[in-house]
Amino acid sequence: MNSKINIRVASEEDAEELLEIYAPYVKNTAITFEYEVPTVEEFKKRINSILIRYPYLIAENDGEIVGYAYANMFHERKAYDWAVETSIYVKKK
Repeated sequence: MNSKINIRVASEEDAEELLEIYAPYVKNTAITFEYEVPTVEEFKKRINSILIRYPYLIAENDGEIVGYAYANMFHERKAYDWAVETSIYVKKK
C-alpha cells in the first residue's frame, strides 16, 4: 500500500477532528491531566494560543488526520524561555 503522509500546520478549522483524537485520551487515561473533554471552542482557543509562539503540527495520511503534535510553554518564568513541553496524540484505530 502506498500511502502519502503529509505534515502541515494546524488551524482552528481542525479543532473538531483534533478533539476527536484527544477525547479518548481524556476519558480513558490520566496522561492529559484533564477530567473533562474540552469543548470545540476551547480547543480552537488552545490551537490559536499555541500558534502565536510555537508549532502545532498535524499528520495526515492520504488526507485523513491521523495525529498531531505541538510544543507549548513549560513554565512562565523567564528562566524557562527556551524550555518547552511537547505533546503528541495519535488517532486510535
